[in-house]
Amino acid sequence: MTSSMFTQPINIDGITIGDANEAADYLLNNWPADSGERYDFAKRVCLEAIEGKRDPEDARAAFLLAAEEAGVILT
Repeated sequence: MTSSMFTQPINIDGITIGDANEAADYLLNNWPADSGERYDFAKRVCLEAIEGKRDPEDARAAFLLAAEEAGVILT
């Protein structure tokens, strides 16, 4: 099984996101917007990382870009 862990976690709204699975869950269930080019891309890349088709760091980078697009404050 391929690990989907990030080398550095992301902190958002008091939640620590440490892997692509947590990032995908946050995008699907807690994201402040339900659309956006970077949002859609981040969902896709996170799922691919979970499946072992992408590097987890690609998912982390895509999540950060989606956060920028949505104006989400990272702590």
